[in-house]
Amino acid sequence: MSNFETTTDIVRDTAIVSVKGYLSGLSGERLETEVARLIGEGSRSIVINFKETDMVNSVGVSILVGIIEKVRDAGGALSFSDLTPVNEEVFRLMGLHRHVHIRHRQEGAPGGDKVGEGDRGRAEAKK
Repeated sequence: MSNFETTTDIVRDTAIVSVKGYLSGLSGERLETEVARLIGEGSRSIVINFKETDMVNSVGVSILVGIIEKVRDAGGALSFSDLTPVNEEVFRLMGLHRHVHIRHRQEGAPGGDKVGEGDRGRAEAKK
Protein backbone atom coordinates (compact mmCIF):
# COMPACT_ATOMS: atom_id res chain seq x y z
CA MET A 1 0.00 0.00 0.00
CA SER A 2 1.71 3.14 -1.17
CA ASN A 3 -0.17 5.35 1.30
CA PHE A 4 1.27 3.54 4.32
CA GLU A 5 4.10 5.21 6.24
CA THR A 6 6.04 4.58 9.42
CA THR A 7 8.12 7.07 11.35
CA THR A 8 10.23 6.16 14.35
CA ASP A 9 11.30 8.36 17.23
CA ILE A 10 13.30 7.43 20.28
CA VAL A 11 12.01 9.04 23.50
CA ARG A 12 14.20 8.22 26.47
CA ASP A 13 14.78 4.50 25.94
CA THR A 14 11.47 3.84 24.15
CA ALA A 15 11.11 3.47 20.39
CA ILE A 16 7.85 4.98 19.18
CA VAL A 17 6.75 3.77 15.75
CA SER A 18 3.94 5.90 14.35
CA VAL A 19 1.98 4.28 11.56
CA LYS A 20 -0.12 6.11 9.01
CA GLY A 21 -2.56 4.47 6.63
CA TYR A 22 -4.34 1.15 6.23
CA LEU A 23 -2.53 -1.71 7.99
CA SER A 24 -2.78 -4.84 5.84
CA GLY A 25 -0.45 -7.35 4.18
CA LEU A 26 2.36 -5.39 2.53
CA SER A 27 2.11 -2.44 4.89
CA GLY A 28 2.12 -4.80 7.88
CA GLU A 29 5.29 -6.42 6.60
CA ARG A 30 6.92 -2.99 6.47
CA LEU A 31 5.92 -2.40 10.10
CA GLU A 32 7.23 -5.84 11.08
CA THR A 33 10.55 -5.08 9.36
CA GLU A 34 10.85 -1.78 11.24
CA VAL A 35 10.17 -3.43 14.61
CA ALA A 36 12.69 -6.19 13.81
CA ARG A 37 15.26 -3.50 12.97
CA LEU A 38 14.62 -1.77 16.30
CA ILE A 39 14.97 -5.03 18.22
CA GLY A 40 18.19 -5.77 16.33
CA GLU A 41 19.52 -2.38 17.40
CA GLY A 42 18.73 -3.15 21.04
CA SER A 43 15.32 -1.54 21.59
CA ARG A 44 13.32 -3.40 24.22
CA SER A 45 10.52 -0.89 24.88
CA ILE A 46 8.43 -0.27 21.77
CA VAL A 47 5.21 1.68 21.29
CA ILE A 48 3.22 1.43 18.07
CA ASN A 49 1.15 4.59 17.68
CA PHE A 50 -2.01 4.03 15.63
CA LYS A 51 -3.24 7.64 15.74
CA GLU A 52 -3.29 7.93 11.93
CA THR A 53 -4.40 4.36 11.21
CA ASP A 54 -8.11 4.09 10.56
CA MET A 55 -8.30 0.37 9.86
CA VAL A 56 -6.36 -2.83 10.51
CA ASN A 57 -7.56 -5.86 8.54
CA SER A 58 -7.20 -9.53 9.49
CA VAL A 59 -3.82 -9.87 7.78
CA GLY A 60 -2.63 -6.78 9.69
CA VAL A 61 -3.80 -8.34 12.97
CA SER A 62 -1.92 -11.52 12.09
CA ILE A 63 1.25 -9.52 11.48
CA LEU A 64 0.76 -7.73 14.81
CA VAL A 65 0.63 -11.13 16.52
CA GLY A 66 4.01 -11.89 14.93
CA ILE A 67 5.37 -8.56 16.18
CA ILE A 68 4.12 -9.33 19.69
CA GLU A 69 5.97 -12.65 19.60
CA LYS A 70 9.20 -11.05 18.31
CA VAL A 71 9.19 -8.39 21.02
CA ARG A 72 8.34 -10.95 23.71
CA ASP A 73 11.08 -13.33 22.52
CA ALA A 74 13.56 -10.44 22.75
CA GLY A 75 12.52 -9.81 26.36
CA GLY A 76 10.89 -6.52 25.45
CA ALA A 77 7.69 -4.65 26.22
CA LEU A 78 5.20 -3.62 23.55
CA SER A 79 2.45 -1.02 23.78
CA PHE A 80 -0.21 0.13 21.31
CA SER A 81 -1.36 3.73 21.62
CA ASP A 82 -3.93 6.09 20.15
CA LEU A 83 -6.22 3.38 18.77
CA THR A 84 -9.44 4.31 17.04
CA PRO A 85 -12.49 2.86 18.81
CA VAL A 86 -12.93 0.33 15.99
CA ASN A 87 -9.32 -0.85 16.13
CA GLU A 88 -9.41 -1.07 19.93
CA GLU A 89 -12.52 -3.22 19.74
CA VAL A 90 -10.98 -5.49 17.09
CA PHE A 91 -7.80 -5.88 19.18
CA ARG A 92 -9.86 -6.73 22.25
CA LEU A 93 -11.98 -9.26 20.33
CA MET A 94 -8.79 -10.90 19.06
CA GLY A 95 -7.30 -10.92 22.58
CA LEU A 96 -4.30 -8.74 21.74
CA HIS A 97 -4.92 -6.63 24.86
CA ARG A 98 -3.73 -9.58 26.95
CA HIS A 99 -0.26 -9.39 25.44
CA VAL A 100 0.42 -5.67 25.04
CA HIS A 101 -0.34 -2.47 26.89
CA ILE A 102 -3.10 -0.52 25.19
CA ARG A 103 -2.84 3.18 25.87
CA HIS A 104 -5.31 5.88 25.00
CA ARG A 105 -2.51 8.37 24.34
CA GLN A 106 1.15 8.08 23.48
CA GLU A 107 1.98 10.74 26.09
CA GLY A 108 4.38 9.52 28.70
CA ALA A 109 5.19 6.37 26.76
CA PRO A 110 5.55 3.73 27.93
CA GLY A 111 3.17 5.23 30.54
CA GLY A 112 0.03 6.97 29.33
CA ASP A 113 -3.42 5.72 30.16
CA LYS A 114 -3.04 1.98 30.58
CA VAL A 115 -6.16 0.03 29.74
CA GLY A 116 -4.71 -3.32 28.65
CA GLU A 117 -3.56 -6.33 30.58
CA GLY A 118 -0.13 -6.55 28.95
CA ASP A 119 1.83 -7.18 32.13
CA ARG A 120 -0.24 -10.23 32.99
CA GLY A 121 0.01 -11.54 29.44
CA ARG A 122 3.80 -11.24 29.38
CA ALA A 123 4.10 -12.84 32.82
CA GLU A 124 1.94 -15.78 31.69
CA ALA A 125 3.93 -16.14 28.46
CA LYS A 126 7.20 -16.45 30.42
CA LYS A 127 5.95 -19.39 32.51
